[in-house]
Amino acid sequence: MMAPTFLSVNSETGCKLSDLTVTGYDAPEWIEEDEYYEGGCGAGDFVLQFLNANGSVASRYYWIDDGDTAAGWYSTIAAAPISGGAASVNIPAGTAAWVIGTGKTLTSAGQVGTSDIAFTMNATRNTAAGNATPVDLTLAKLTVSGYDAPEWIEEDEYYEGGCGAGDFVLQFLNANGSVAERYYWIDDGDTAAGWYSTIAAAPISGGAATVNIPAGKGAWIIGTGKTLNIPAPEL
Repeated sequence: MMAPTFLSVNSETGCKLSDLTVTGYDAPEWIEEDEYYEGGCGAGDFVLQFLNANGSVASRYYWIDDGDTAAGWYSTIAAAPISGGAASVNIPAGTAAWVIGTGKTLTSAGQVGTSDIAFTMNATRNTAAGNATPVDLTLAKLTVSGYDAPEWIEEDEYYEGGCGAGDFVLQFLNANGSVAERYYWIDDGDTAAGWYSTIAAAPISGGAATVNIPAGKGAWIIGTGKTLNIPAPEL
């Protein structure tokens, strides 16, 4: 895993923070002659961050396993316990998090998605969601619903309803937290329902079937009240 990374929880039904573990580092080893632990996962080496509607960090959890501190999730970099424990932290299905943890692996014990999944976006804000299936998907397999079909108004000669340019935007972030890729779902009557590369409905080079979304890949989504549909994976 590169750091930071935007990931979704690979669970069809959601999970608890206690279902997630971190690997990909050497176990801490006591160095007798120097009286300290070598290796392990130090405070700040792996941080799981959930964002609010504005893209700011709303909650942050630290995986620490440094010999002095038992392996697990903590609420602060100083290894303060989580109030109620990690089992009290609910992570809804498909929730995406901004993760710091270079070279390490986040593993979920939750049930992976093996059936159709529909994520309804928050009605008043942006939503973090992602590919909560155990396999890579292409953008072409994803669809958007939750809006009225565009209807031609003869007397005014325009389409009413539909999903206009900018109404639903799938954004993938780079390591700096900036948008690296952006795709628009447009279905406004004038434009056939599907994914486009710009708000002006420019086609995606190679088509949506060429855009790969790895298992667990998260996205920052604009699309209040609408639903992102992810089909059952072909296992």
